[in-house]
Amino acid sequence: MVTVFGIRHHGPGSAKSLRSALKNMQPDILLIEGPPDAEKLIEHVGNKGLKPPVSILIYNPKDLKQAAYFPFAEFSPEWQAMKFGLKYNTPIQFIDLPQSIHFSLNNLEKENKQLSFEKKENDLKKLTPEEILLQKDPLAYAAKLSGYNDSERWWEIMFEKEENPQAIFPAITDLMTALREKTNDPPPRELMREAHMRRAIHKAQKDGFHNIAVICGAWHAPVLHNMDQFKASADNAILRGIKKITTKATWVPWSYDRLSNQSGYRAGVISPAYYKLLFNNRKEVVIRWMSKVARLFRKEDINASSAHVIESIRLAETLATMRNLTVPGIDEMYESAVSIFCEGHESKMDIINNKLIVGDQIGKVPPEIPLIPLQQDLEKTIKSARLTKEKNSAEAVDKKLDLRTPSNLTASQLLHRLDLLSIKWGKQKKTSRFNTGNFTEIWKLKWKPDFAINIIEAGMWGNTVYSATSRFVLHKAVEVGTLPELTQLVESALNAELKDIIGELIYYLQDLSALTKDVQHLMDALPALVNAIRYGSTRKLDVASLEEVVDKMIPRICISLPNACISIDEEASKALFEKLLSVNQTINILNEKKYNDLWFKAINQISTSNKIIGILRGSCNRILFDKEIISLDETARQMRYSLSQGNEAMDAALWLEGFLYGSGLLLIHNPALWNVLDEWITDLPIEVFQQLLPLLRRTFSEFSHPERQKMMDLVKKVKLEDEHTKSEDAAKEELDLKKAKAVIATVQLLLGIK
Repeated sequence: MVTVFGIRHHGPGSAKSLRSALKNMQPDILLIEGPPDAEKLIEHVGNKGLKPPVSILIYNPKDLKQAAYFPFAEFSPEWQAMKFGLKYNTPIQFIDLPQSIHFSLNNLEKENKQLSFEKKENDLKKLTPEEILLQKDPLAYAAKLSGYNDSERWWEIMFEKEENPQAIFPAITDLMTALREKTNDPPPRELMREAHMRRAIHKAQKDGFHNIAVICGAWHAPVLHNMDQFKASADNAILRGIKKITTKATWVPWSYDRLSNQSGYRAGVISPAYYKLLFNNRKEVVIRWMSKVARLFRKEDINASSAHVIESIRLAETLATMRNLTVPGIDEMYESAVSIFCEGHESKMDIINNKLIVGDQIGKVPPEIPLIPLQQDLEKTIKSARLTKEKNSAEAVDKKLDLRTPSNLTASQLLHRLDLLSIKWGKQKKTSRFNTGNFTEIWKLKWKPDFAINIIEAGMWGNTVYSATSRFVLHKAVEVGTLPELTQLVESALNAELKDIIGELIYYLQDLSALTKDVQHLMDALPALVNAIRYGSTRKLDVASLEEVVDKMIPRICISLPNACISIDEEASKALFEKLLSVNQTINILNEKKYNDLWFKAINQISTSNKIIGILRGSCNRILFDKEIISLDETARQMRYSLSQGNEAMDAALWLEGFLYGSGLLLIHNPALWNVLDEWITDLPIEVFQQLLPLLRRTFSEFSHPERQKMMDLVKKVKLEDEHTKSEDAAKEELDLKKAKAVIATVQLLLGIK
């Protein structure tokens, strides 16, 4: 006897009903819709250390872009079927079309993909909207007939709320039979899958099994239930001559977040956390869910009493009764919580969505399950770096690392190495450009199940994280074409402490540096090199070779930079302006006289050249003034000259932007400079002032609010004192005060404050 159980993947009601049905049936073999390539992994389901959500990962070791995931939650019917079979020593087989054949078919279909897509679209154009919905998503069509816009909500109400194996599975088969009669012929791939499943059932019968349980997706139930309609020879013909690709399979952790976002075949569910609660505590699901809501709200300091819980339960049950439901669903409970706990403000429910609807659970795979060597080394290193908690967290976690602590240093090295291998577990937060400390790193960490395939891909470079990263970086170093790219790679290698390859990387760096003639490439490379030296010192690495490269690079930058600034447009000058500031910061960090002398000589040339655009001249004047290379009087003279009427107003505004970049305090503390700016603004024709206003406001917007407020106070004070000194009679005083108010209004417009 063959009994077919049509289920929905990740259905808690189906899982409960299936478990009861199997217990009553006591089959002598279980045939489950799953990839036969992964059949050897079934035995691990009985391992207590394998905690769902987890996923089977099947991949092509020769082409890692070909990979497929088959996730399971605790409430997945297939998972419960496997646990049942292992508990009662019942043979278990996966009977779906092997993934090795899917990969082969994917390769064959690449050439004809567009053609088949266009044919399908043309066929659909001939149908009504209802017929199109039926062909594209039969379950959505059935849900719409029942008055539901959400097929998952409809399926939950129809088949997942109650545990009734005697009625549910025959009803599912009858429903799918009716829907299949109305739809077009399945695509060839689906016909092959179903033929393979029927062939597996025939084989089980030939092998002497008499009480066969088949667990498959609901859509396939009719063609497996009524096997007499299909000839074995026809099924064999469909499957004949298909090549297979060698595959490998393993278990990997999964997450509820990933499960809820999954789409396509073996699709996920919108509310896995709720489904788990429904699976484990069906009779008390409303009480438990509302109690969890109250507990979460209290953690967020939101008022949530036992009275809120009681009223929310009553409202959810009332809504279910009004909607002819035997048990409140997630919609009824959610609406009730919004009304009672949140007083109608739905925005407060974000935390509920993350914790109680989607959920933050991540599965676990025990170390004894076979892993590739790189994965084993990674798990060991994560434990040594004390990052296990962060890896098991479903939410993003901020991690501050003190590199003077051994475990923190190990964590930093690991994160930098994974970043180089394109396993983006951590994203390092940037610190201020003015921060010169190098013992602290701040990372934002979020582990993703998808990293499993990235780890396998990285495994081709080595069996440990260190060896894989080292070989990959050397491979990449040969491919990079510019000095900034190679310098960034060297800096990353130093941060990752790849000691064995640093010498070879520096050799490449010296060669490329000597051949690089573009001063902007040299400028891009210098900050990364100096950072590498600083971090190398922190990590106790030998950076003498890097210091030699820097020693040759800085003179070349200083000699070439003035000419590179000549005759470039505004857009190019602004890009060079950022590079100039970055190099200046870098040379300040080095703080060596020989570099300072060369650098200040170069920027002094830029500051006085009429052939160079204003933003570069202004920034160089500011650097020289801050370093006391030029006096206040000389700075005021340069400012007066650059803002004089003989120069273009736009260039003058750009000079001012470069000069005031970073801080406006020097205007407040140096009246001579303030007066020059005041005179220039006062003498600008109104039409020119309006033209320059956006640029000027951008310049002043960089200042902090206290700085701008001090400037505003200074304007008021200077103007009113000046008017008081000059006033001789009331009429004249009144007239001049009006002028002062007009000036103040202009400055308010400029500063963007009231």
